Parts: sequence; C-alpha cells; structure tokens
Amino acid sequence: MAHEFLTSKEAARRLGISAATLYAYVSRGLLRSEALDGSRERRYRADDVARLRRRRDVGRKAESIANHALDFGTPVLESALTLIEGNRLHYRGVDASMLARTASLEDAARLLWDCDDSPFAADNLPPLTTPLRRAWLAAATLAPVDRCLVLLPAAAALDHASWVEDRAAMLGTGVRVMRLLAAAVTAQPLSARPVHEQLAAAWRVPDERAPLLRAALVLSADHEFNASAFAARVVASTGANLYGATMAGLAALNGPRHGGLTRRVSSLFDDLRKASDLDGELARRVRDRIYIPGFGHQLYPDGDVRAATLFALLRQAMPRSAELAFAERLAAAVERLIDRPANVDFATVTVERVLGLPKDSALALFLLGRSVGWIAHALEQAAHGALIRPRARYTGPRPAAAQGPP
Repeated sequence: MAHEFLTSKEAARRLGISAATLYAYVSRGLLRSEALDGSRERRYRADDVARLRRRRDVGRKAESIANHALDFGTPVLESALTLIEGNRLHYRGVDASMLARTASLEDAARLLWDCDDSPFAADNLPPLTTPLRRAWLAAATLAPVDRCLVLLPAAAALDHASWVEDRAAMLGTGVRVMRLLAAAVTAQPLSARPVHEQLAAAWRVPDERAPLLRAALVLSADHEFNASAFAARVVASTGANLYGATMAGLAALNGPRHGGLTRRVSSLFDDLRKASDLDGELARRVRDRIYIPGFGHQLYPDGDVRAATLFALLRQAMPRSAELAFAERLAAAVERLIDRPANVDFATVTVERVLGLPKDSALALFLLGRSVGWIAHALEQAAHGALIRPRARYTGPRPAAAQGPP
C-alpha cells in the first residue's frame, strides 16, 4: 500500500504546531521522518501524523480533565543510560524487554551503573545503629512507600561513607540504598539476597512465579528523564549524596501523576469489577470525560512495550488466571473506546492482582525498580560535574520603566 507523505510544513499545519515543535516530536520518538528519493528535506507519513494527532487530542481531553497538564519533553539533557526509540526500550543499548526475561534487578543495576560485582558484596549493608532501629520501629505500621520515606533520611545521617565522592564509594552506597529500600518495602531484616527473592519470600509468591516480580522490577529500572529521575538528577547535580538523590526521586514518584498513578489504576480495577455492564460503564466515563488511568504513553505511539512484555509473561506463567482475563478484557475495552493501549502502570497493577500481592505492591515494585535508575542518573550527573539550573521564560507583568540609575 502506497503511503501519503507530507512536508514538514504540511505535517506541522495538520498538527497545529510550529516547525520547532515538530522537530521536537521527532527527537522524542513521537513521530518519524524519512528521507525520500535523495531529497534533503525529510518527509512524514500522513497516517503517522493523523495517529499522533488523534492520540494527542484524546490525551489532551483526558489530561485536562484530570488536571494533568505538563511540559512534556523539556528540558532536553544528554544521557548514555536509556534509549526509547522505535517503540523499544534499551538500557545502554540492551533491549530491556529481553533483559527482563532473564535478568535480576541487580543485573540491571550493574548494566546501568556500568560496574562489576564488587559493590554487591554480601556484607555491604547500611549500618544498623540504634537511631536507625528506632526509626525502623516508628515506621513499622506505615505503608511501604511511607516506610522508605522515613528510613532513608535516618540511614543517610548514619552512613558516613555515603559522602565519599569517588566512584567506587558511590557504587557501594548505591547498593546499600537498594538494600535498605528492599528491607523497608518488605518490613524484613536487611539482606543481600536478590530483591525479587526478598519480595517473593515476604509476599509468599511461589518460586515459579517469582520471575514475574523480577521482570516488573527490571522493566521499571529506568525510563530516561521521567519526573522522578529528573528530580534525582537535579539533586545529585548540587553535590548531594545518593541518599539525597534517591529521596528526591522517591518524593516525586509518590505523586499521583507518576508512580502513584498505580493507586488510581487499582481503584479503576475495584470500581469496574463491580460494574454489571463493563463496556457501558466505560462508555459513560468517556462520554462524561472522566479520566481513565493506565492507558497510553507519549513515548510509545504503538503501545507501551513494558506493558506488552509483562502481559506476555503473565500469559505464559498463569494462562488460566481469572484476574488476568479480567485485566485483558478491561484493557481491550478501553483501547477500543479511546485508542490508547494499556501502559506499564496498568500492567504492574495486573501483576499485583494476578499474584494476589498486598495493597500498593505495584507502586512498591515500581519504586524498587526505579531506584536503580535514580542512582544511575545521580552517578552519571556526578561524573558530569555540572549544576542543573534551567532558566524561566517569564510570563508575568512587565516591570515599570526604570526611574534613574539602579
């Protein structure tokens, strides 16, 4: 079938954007351009432009209703960690979907941190001093994410080695942070066991199902300059240690427009489980412009590869699961209505439901996986050595004309 191709001016006009924004869409992987017949000017497929406009318009309606406005794709910084291109996700050139089928979170950390096994020595644990024990007891009744928010600052004040700025010391600190977070999530003693094994033991997941936890962790490890990674990187650029950078990432992740979106997806599951007419209820929500969380992603116009990978692994491991069947039915119904496939938030909540995990486990999986990315960004920024300090484009009232010399 022959494709209709557009010039940059035609594509920008159909999308209602400037040429600069069109090029930004291409650089972020939202739109592809092609060179035809040796022409110096790139061309754009009309069906790609139409698909992007449709997805963007649907997204704008839902996002504005949910008060989710954001400046997507700005600012742009250089990084050698993660590439999102051609609807695929790569960590340092390695396909993350393939990695998730065999690798542990620790393997992903070695790859993203560009290090060997030495920081992962069994005795490399945060110092469990009396103040940290007291903080541990105080946080015992809190939800997993809140335990992390309490224990990280307590451990940071006591882990004096974490302020050493040479690379080897920072790598060791990164491992201690990972292990502290795993202990905080599971409410179990500090351990050097692989994170997915700690989770499986704490959540009573059979050994043959533990690879699903491992895959969810690996697929969450990094995602370029998402909000939490950028927060961690900005803090790292000030010279703060890895505890500080991780706390910044954790605070951002907990928000309902980022990792905390899993809570809204979980509520969607609960609400629609009770619906006598699933399709009718979804149609009503779309008609009433009620935001449906867990669908679509700007960087994956053809569908979130992380979600596709998790669903494929779930089908292989638990093909007769009623929870999986419901999740797939729900995802298909929503996609028919709004032309947005399920994303990683929806898929991680599905893992939580299929495995019968404790409440908020999807967010805990996201947190533990993404902590590896926060540390990777902090390490990369520390090596770069510059302070991240964007400028503002002022939109307020102009000052009065100056009266004499300042």
